Amino acid sequence: LFLHNLTGLYFKYWNVVSFLSDAGRHFRMGTMLSRHSVQSRLKSPDGMSLTEFTYQVFQAYDFYHLNQVYGCRIQLGGTDQLGNVMSGHEYIHKMTREDTYGLTLPLVTSSVGDKLGKTAGNAVWLNRDKTSPFELYQYFLRLPDSSVERYLKLFTFIPLLEVEKLMEQQREDPSKRLAHKRLAAEVTKLVHGREGLETAKRCTNALYNSSLKALEEMSDDELQELFREAPFHEMLLEPGTSVIDTCRRVNAIPEGPRGYQLVLDGAVWLNHSRADQPEQVLIPKIHILSNGLTLLRVGKKNFYIIKWLNL
Repeated sequence: LFLHNLTGLYFKYWNVVSFLSDAGRHFRMGTMLSRHSVQSRLKSPDGMSLTEFTYQVFQAYDFYHLNQVYGCRIQLGGTDQLGNVMSGHEYIHKMTREDTYGLTLPLVTSSVGDKLGKTAGNAVWLNRDKTSPFELYQYFLRLPDSSVERYLKLFTFIPLLEVEKLMEQQREDPSKRLAHKRLAAEVTKLVHGREGLETAKRCTNALYNSSLKALEEMSDDELQELFREAPFHEMLLEPGTSVIDTCRRVNAIPEGPRGYQLVLDGAVWLNHSRADQPEQVLIPKIHILSNGLTLLRVGKKNFYIIKWLNL
C-alpha cells in the first residue's frame, strides 16, 4: 500500500506556535543546518527562506503521522529529499524507538539539469485532466537525444538488450526517431492504456500531419483535449452558410471589412485547407467532416471547434 502525505488534513487546525512547541523541540539546529540540501541552498545566490528551512520538520512529522496511523515504515523520495527523509527517520526513532527506512531515487531532470515537478512548473502528470495522452506522448517524443536511452530504461519494461538494439538503430538513422517513438508509445500505453495511445496517435496525425482521416475519427472529447484552449461551439447549419458566416458566428474574426480582408488574405483554414473565399458556401466532406465537425484556424494558433448539430 502506497500512501501520500496528508498534511492538509491533520495540520489544518494546528497553529504553527503549538506545532513548533510540541514537535519542534525534538529537532536540533546543528543537525538541520548540516544537511547537504540545506548547505547547498545556503551557499547558492538565492539563499534559503525560513519556510524552506523548516519544511524538513513538517515532512518529518508527516512520516511520523503515517507511521503511527497507518504503520508506514518506508518513505520514498527523490535524492534531493534525503535530508528530509533522515529527519523523519530520526524523529520517529526519538518518539517511538521504532526503526523506519528511507529510499531515495535519482531525480528526473530536464536536458539542462533542472528538476521536473509542480514546484518548477514543468510537471508531467499521470492524471489525464492535467496532462492528456497526446501531451504525454508529445513530451517523450520531443526529448533530446541524450535523454532517450536513460528514459527507456527508467520508464519502460523493454529488456535492456532490446533497448541497446533500439539505440543502435537510432544512431544509424536519427531522422526516423525510432527510440523516441517507442518510448512515447510505451509510456503512454502504460499510463493511459492502448485506447489512450490510439488517442495520442490520432491527435498527432490530426495536428501535425494534417490528416483529415484522423480528424474524422476523433471524438468530441478528443478534440477538446487536443485543443484545450480552443472554444467549442455547437451550431445549427443553415442553408447557404459561408466561410465568412462561420467565422463571424464563432467570433473568430473582427467585424466589418477587416475580418473580411483576413479571409481574403488567407488567414483562415478549415480542416487544414486554406479558405480564402469569404462567400464560399461550406461543402460537406471538405469543410464539414463526416462526424459533423469543423476545425477552424485563424492565423497560426487560434483554433475553434465547431460541431454541426442538424446534419
